[in-house]
Amino acid sequence: MRILRINSWDGPGRGGAEEYIRTVADALEQLGHPNRIVNITDVVEPHPREDENYLRIVPMSRRARRLPQDLREVSPVSEALEREIREFSPDLIQVHHFEGAFTSVARVLRRQPAPILVTAHDAWLVCPIATLVRPGRILCEGGIRPRCQFTGCRVGLGLPYNLWQKQIFDAWVAPRVRAYLAPSRSLAGYLHDHAYRPSIHLPSFAALPESVLDTAMPPPAPDLPPTIGWIGRMESYKGVEDLLRAFPSVRREHPDARLSLAGGGSRRPALKALARELGVADAVEWAGVVRGAAKEEWFRSVHVVAVPSNEYENFPLVALEALARCRPVVGTAIGGIPEIVQDGVDGRIVPIADPPSLARALAEVLENPERAREWATHGRQKVLGNFTAGHHVARLVAVYERVLGGGSLPSRGDAEEIRREALRGGRDRGIPPEAPDERIHTLASPPPSPCPKTTAWKGRSTSS
Repeated sequence: MRILRINSWDGPGRGGAEEYIRTVADALEQLGHPNRIVNITDVVEPHPREDENYLRIVPMSRRARRLPQDLREVSPVSEALEREIREFSPDLIQVHHFEGAFTSVARVLRRQPAPILVTAHDAWLVCPIATLVRPGRILCEGGIRPRCQFTGCRVGLGLPYNLWQKQIFDAWVAPRVRAYLAPSRSLAGYLHDHAYRPSIHLPSFAALPESVLDTAMPPPAPDLPPTIGWIGRMESYKGVEDLLRAFPSVRREHPDARLSLAGGGSRRPALKALARELGVADAVEWAGVVRGAAKEEWFRSVHVVAVPSNEYENFPLVALEALARCRPVVGTAIGGIPEIVQDGVDGRIVPIADPPSLARALAEVLENPERAREWATHGRQKVLGNFTAGHHVARLVAVYERVLGGGSLPSRGDAEEIRREALRGGRDRGIPPEAPDERIHTLASPPPSPCPKTTAWKGRSTSS
């Protein structure tokens, strides 16, 4: 099958969705399914791959010039996109974002005969600011409506723009969509409730190096103090401020505890000032952006990873990455986080924007290293047994084949069940059980090894 991927997105740079698209496209290529990626973005890519193209648009920071590009058809974008579709001749069209030049994208899509699927990387279809949290930490039922202007949410003057974007999508694209794919059950539920159906739960995955797949990461060195880790973009919705406000309480119970923050972002200067104000600056490490070997070293240095997001998180991959590396996770009860971290099984789940509860949960993990190891072992087994690239691609191919085969999809379904139904159907036709996705199984990780034992943090750790 031939898949054309349309990713209409805004910078400032490549993010998790773009890495996901690249990884999935490469995996499908290995299985003999060609992909073509069309990026409609303000980001400049100096060395695009042969299977991708970049159509330039004006950045959102230049709003006066950008809005006309989005709100009416722009011939160069429409013509280039139509040419891509004509020359590639896809069996399927997968839409990943619907942001830049969305009117042009919609006009092209409504004329295409190929089935269209939409991957909801965030909550843009059901919330104008994609947070799904109202002032006062109230979880919202979702929906992009004029009333959003009066809820106290930060919609600002952008709400008319969002309403037009939704109207264009609903009128021109939605009638052509065969399925909406959501990484979390939470978002699949929101989509279904707001009539974006069929909504199919297709869990995402952590792109893990072979060393992590093959061998469980040992605990931090015995001479390291108990260390709480956080990694990501330092933006307000990631909850780093809540983590810093929780940290003094953790230090009262564990005076030698440290906090290691890895990443960059617009909030970093303000967060450094807050650490000084709270009197914990000397115990906070600002590790910067870590990748590759530096990222592995960072994970080796922390005992627990916090995912304290205070706005909607679809399916944060950092939680998968931490559990795969034998690091228990303390996360918040929003979006897909509780689908990854089961409270009391592979970590702790606390309310959003609640530093006291966050502090108690982190202190609890540091207080009992053996229980933390048990949680991490369970989490590692869950991640490597369910959330690898191999699992994801197998489920995705099953959905694609159901759509191309003319089969119906449940109004609200699960991609894993669709895959299992395909396997059962193959057995009914006399096909060996492994045959329908034999090649896909080669992408799956090996049986996970348990997390090494540890009896204490600083100075008294033993592992085997």
